[in-house]
Amino acid sequence: MSESTDFLIVGGGLAGQVLQIQLAERGLDTLLLDEPQNNHSSMVAAGIINPIIGKFFTLSWQANEVFEEMHQFYPKVESSLNATFFRPKPIKRIFATAGEQNIWLSKAHQAKYAKYCNFSHEEMNGFKADYGILHIDKGGELDIKAFLNTAKNNYPNRLERFEFEKLDLKSKRYADIGFKHIVICQGYQMRENPLFNASLIIPNKGELIEIICPELNEEAICLGPVFIQPFGENRYRVGSTYTPNVSNTLPSPAQKMDLVEKLQKVLKLNFEVINHYAGVRPTTVDRKPILGTHKEYSFVHIFNGLGSKGASLAPFVAKHMVHHLLDGIPLPSEMDLARF
Repeated sequence: MSESTDFLIVGGGLAGQVLQIQLAERGLDTLLLDEPQNNHSSMVAAGIINPIIGKFFTLSWQANEVFEEMHQFYPKVESSLNATFFRPKPIKRIFATAGEQNIWLSKAHQAKYAKYCNFSHEEMNGFKADYGILHIDKGGELDIKAFLNTAKNNYPNRLERFEFEKLDLKSKRYADIGFKHIVICQGYQMRENPLFNASLIIPNKGELIEIICPELNEEAICLGPVFIQPFGENRYRVGSTYTPNVSNTLPSPAQKMDLVEKLQKVLKLNFEVINHYAGVRPTTVDRKPILGTHKEYSFVHIFNGLGSKGASLAPFVAKHMVHHLLDGIPLPSEMDLARF
């Protein structure tokens, strides 16, 4: 059966789904094409939202704008779809060494950190926290799997694999679907799509374990050598590893051991590993998203490269993409495909 749409969105991970929602909010017809088992990043991601990142306590890129947009977008979608998937949540960054503490103290005076975090010395049950704790505000977690499932139940989609051979750019058709625009949101699998240069996206494999720790009763997300994310009944997700230029999703015994050893550096309690899985993030050489339009085809677009910060970045980046596509507003240079 033939159908037509304003925007055909290829890829139903977090990027494609947020973009579909924002286009639909502007009154556009959309159709999302997705093979769910290929969402190797979105469906296994922890969805942690954290404005203070890395070993040097860097305030995340465009933090003020990104977090303002995120805290508006997800609750609004929850309300409109009568669902729950976004949870603001406290984050505790545990300093594991005196060196980490010194790095933070050298930055603590900077005004930009004031509304995001504060430092304290205190006991923390079950953890080795001799060097203090950074309490981080405005963070939380997105249940990405619940978000994607809810969106797919409320917005037009087809659960099938995208096959480039079925795309006819001259007639603006994909199989039996006519479209005005097509947006490629395939994550690291864009590397198999000849419309755009495969080298734009760098696959970055990440691995997580899940543990049971009966003596640990912590509700905050804890960060240290690894993140420790509670998800009920004394169970916690622990991650994450980073292996660039690897696109297989098979969990590695070596990475599992690495996560266990790092966890033991900060957690004093006994635990049991109950699960281990892997996903592949779409990253870029400069760690910025890639948005833009094909040089030859003005109706072919890319929306990709959100990396490990997709949960926080997606609403902000999609807003810029929608303004560009519908209102002709130029994309910020640091996100524009043209920078390559």
